[in-house]
Amino acid sequence: MRAARAYLQAVLDSATGVSIIATDASGTISLFNSGAERLLGFSAEEMIGHQTPAMFHLADEIQTRAAELSETAGQPIQGFEVFVHNARGGDPETRQWTYRHRDGGLRQVNLTVSAMFDENGQITGFLGIASDISELQQATRALQKSESRFRGLVANLPGVVYRCANDADWSMRYVSDEIANLSGYPASDFIDNQVRSFFSIVHPDDLPITYRADEAIERQEIFELTYRLRHADGHNVWVREKGRGEYDSHGKLLWIDGFIWDISERQAMEDELRLSQRRFLNAFNTAPQGMALVGPDGRWLEANDELCRMLGYSREQLQACTNQQLTHPDDVDADRQSVADLLAGRVNTYQIEKRYLDRLGRTLWVLLSVSLVRDGDGLPVHFVLQIQDFSDRVAAERAVREREHYLSTLLDNVVDAIVTIDEQGRIETFNHAAEAIFGCRQSEVAGRNVSMLMSEPYRDAHDGYIQRYLRTGEAWVVGQVRELEGLRQNGERFAMELAVSQISHQGQRRFIAVIRDIAERKRTEQMKNEFVSTVSHELRTPLTAIAGSLGLINGGALGAVPESMRQMLSIAHSNSQRLSALINDLLDMDKLVAGKMHFDLQARALQPLLEQALLHNQPYAEQHQVALRLQVEGDAQVRVDAQRLAQVMANLLSNAAKFSPTGASVEVRLQHCDEVLRVSVSDNGPGIPEAFKTRIFSKFSQADSGDTRQQGGTGLGLAICKEIIERMGGHIGFDSPPGQGATFWFELPITGSAS
Repeated sequence: MRAARAYLQAVLDSATGVSIIATDASGTISLFNSGAERLLGFSAEEMIGHQTPAMFHLADEIQTRAAELSETAGQPIQGFEVFVHNARGGDPETRQWTYRHRDGGLRQVNLTVSAMFDENGQITGFLGIASDISELQQATRALQKSESRFRGLVANLPGVVYRCANDADWSMRYVSDEIANLSGYPASDFIDNQVRSFFSIVHPDDLPITYRADEAIERQEIFELTYRLRHADGHNVWVREKGRGEYDSHGKLLWIDGFIWDISERQAMEDELRLSQRRFLNAFNTAPQGMALVGPDGRWLEANDELCRMLGYSREQLQACTNQQLTHPDDVDADRQSVADLLAGRVNTYQIEKRYLDRLGRTLWVLLSVSLVRDGDGLPVHFVLQIQDFSDRVAAERAVREREHYLSTLLDNVVDAIVTIDEQGRIETFNHAAEAIFGCRQSEVAGRNVSMLMSEPYRDAHDGYIQRYLRTGEAWVVGQVRELEGLRQNGERFAMELAVSQISHQGQRRFIAVIRDIAERKRTEQMKNEFVSTVSHELRTPLTAIAGSLGLINGGALGAVPESMRQMLSIAHSNSQRLSALINDLLDMDKLVAGKMHFDLQARALQPLLEQALLHNQPYAEQHQVALRLQVEGDAQVRVDAQRLAQVMANLLSNAAKFSPTGASVEVRLQHCDEVLRVSVSDNGPGIPEAFKTRIFSKFSQADSGDTRQQGGTGLGLAICKEIIERMGGHIGFDSPPGQGATFWFELPITGSAS
């Protein structure tokens, strides 16, 4: 027995790598081998008969295990029973526990606990065999960490990492999860070809491409392929594969490692680039302007048809010379400097006007646009030239400049002032005659309102014309000749004649004002008017007596008039009445010109005044067998002198009646036009001769035709109408299309609504 025990003790002590601890049934340690001493740092003498295994276990692990066993058993499990509860059934229990070394260090162990029975089947004690797995766990954790890093690295790669076996099917031994994004199938489908092989998802048309890998593998070279995969949803994915074989020391192929990545976007970009290149070539060859590619040395590389036509060379002839050779000698230096700036990177493109010499030596003016194409390293590859021939434009501009010089010379030598203004009334040009008349230079008036050249009240009225024009587009003074008072720079006022016409310049409206200094003419007219006024006053009294006497004689106041004298007396009476009307008109005009005619301006509605005017003039119209009609389309109050307005209407209605054919009607229309009331009188007569239109409102003006002379008149009626309407703040004019009668109209500013 002693020999057997000594043998067993020697065996247990020799197991230094394993901790063997035995306890009695109550848990007291009865065996503590050298492996246990080495693992825990306690001696057998300190432990046997004195301690239980709980001494070197962690309390929190014991409590956690006790709670688990108590819940399973349905009764409290505590103390030593925690270690041996499951082993009491006869089956050993193996679990991981943490041992605390004597020095405080912790060891992870795999502990197997089994019960020891006597010959009667009674438990005599328990045996615990523990092996230290701390280093194994550390190695395992290191391996897991390494694998985690590997998987993380692979997962972050923009493609698929694979390893395939050297068998007939090139079975995948490993393939990363990125294959799911490329193919739509999980990686597990391809491992050992469990569900499908990798070749099954290669586009059938591209399978021959993949066979090229076999040739590279046989040569032990790296292979690189581009082909398509068929995705699970049906679309194609362009991929690039790069791989190589792994060989043993004898050169035998072991497996193939590789990487596959998605190049669909790059492929699309390449397709787009090819399409863009085709588009460029199409645009290059069919462009309506000259296009060329020129090398850094100046040689023509390519030229389109239009450039060849423009310069008169064939492509082969152009490619045999340089850009500098075709450039006009005077433009070579400027062109060379622009090219140097482009090559140096100081500019990205440049555009210049230059001259080329065509095949016949003729000069072509062109607009040259140049850009530089560089390679990936930033080195110049070629220039792209766009060449637009504008020789015709240069010739046209030269002709325009010559024409402008001619017109400028002409304008500077005319005796009338010519001023151009914009839509806002600002002065743009001012010829020499204008400078002489107004005493100021072009630079002093440019950009200022043209009203500065007028005295009051014409200045304010002109600003009103401009404002109305901007609002309504209606120009009051265009196409007419007006007389107004000008203002020289030294403050002197003078009479001037103004004619305004409208033109279009560069898509915008402009006005040309022709101004004539009529101060001398006015002085002459004043002398004439004074003479006429004097004569009129001197003639009026005796003429009134003569007309009255003749009227009494013709009326039989002195008895019966002999038949032989009746006709002559009637003619004398009629002519004396005409002469009296002329003198009255002359006196009215004299008062108007002198500003002595009194105007009683009151706010009145126009419709009643017009109805009264038609009533008073109806007898005269009936003499000419003409009807007067009034059409009212709106009414409002205006400031007028009712008596003077009646004088204007009488003149317009009598003229319309005189020139209307028998049985016709004269239409009088009252219209509301924006901020004015317009009264128009229209007839169906022969209209106004074109040559007479410019002086129709002048004094003593009548058309020269026999028809108008037969109608009689003093030639002052329309001039008086014009003066009266303008004194009431209005404006008068006429429209007379050829052969369509005449319409005389006047406009008066609205002051309020008609009552």
